Amino acid sequence: MDLEQNVPLAPFTTIRVGGTSRALCTARSFRDVTQGLAWAASQDLPVAVIGNGSNLLIGDEGFRGLAIRLTGRLSSIVMRESGVWCGAGASLPRAVQRVAKHGLSGLEFGASIPGTVGGAVAMNAGAYASELKDVLEWAVICTPTGRRRVGPEELALGYRYSRLAPNEVVGAAAFRLTPGDPEQIQERLTEFRGHRRATQPQGVRTFGSVFANPPGGSSGRLLDAAGCKGLTIGGARFSPVHANFIEASPGCSSADVLALMREGRRRVHAAGGPILDAEVRYLDFEVGITRPPLGELS
Repeated sequence: MDLEQNVPLAPFTTIRVGGTSRALCTARSFRDVTQGLAWAASQDLPVAVIGNGSNLLIGDEGFRGLAIRLTGRLSSIVMRESGVWCGAGASLPRAVQRVAKHGLSGLEFGASIPGTVGGAVAMNAGAYASELKDVLEWAVICTPTGRRRVGPEELALGYRYSRLAPNEVVGAAAFRLTPGDPEQIQERLTEFRGHRRATQPQGVRTFGSVFANPPGGSSGRLLDAAGCKGLTIGGARFSPVHANFIEASPGCSSADVLALMREGRRRVHAAGGPILDAEVRYLDFEVGITRPPLGELS
């Protein structure tokens, strides 16, 4: 187990803000993950898995626990006869490209999700009316005492939700896919990527969608209608391209991002809209990965 102390975590996220973790475990095998979890349990420390950091905001005060990053075999992609096996640290868009080259269909929606396979499973990531639970065959879950293989039913996958416990980590996942025409699959991938480039900010420090879409609605449209597009607090602003994305300028802090999220949510509610729920996750100093501390709206 590769264990480092007092490691800055901002470079491991796409928005590049946040503080330092007490410890960082670089895990290359299921055994490394289990040992890391066992060490954290022995020290009474919370645990957080840091993947591509594309849907994560780290608090300015950092994290008192153990951050885990998955590399080596746990970031590999292995083709199977009817699908693909992925280490949880593998890039989901890279896995999509691999299966597309082999003429397998069902995972195309993941081309527009810039995260890891493990993060996508843990959040049941989705796009274009598809979700990971639609194609997930099984996942390997690591715990402080070992590992087990589970199906999507045991994970109770829902909208941006899974039933993973705080001391459980997705180590790998297998997806069951269907044969398709490689040219048609590539056409769909090109369409999805083109839509993303046209509708989401490019070349800036940001993370994924800030708020989850309410039932039958669009958080981006609600924020836009409430005058949030381009709104700035400190070093953070709602993107002028898509209001449900936050861009970070140099010097931006996690506090700036949280303040902007609170203001955006307040404006939508004041305009008669619903109370938006955060889709981005927050690394809290005490407890680990949780929902951002946005407070209550009455």
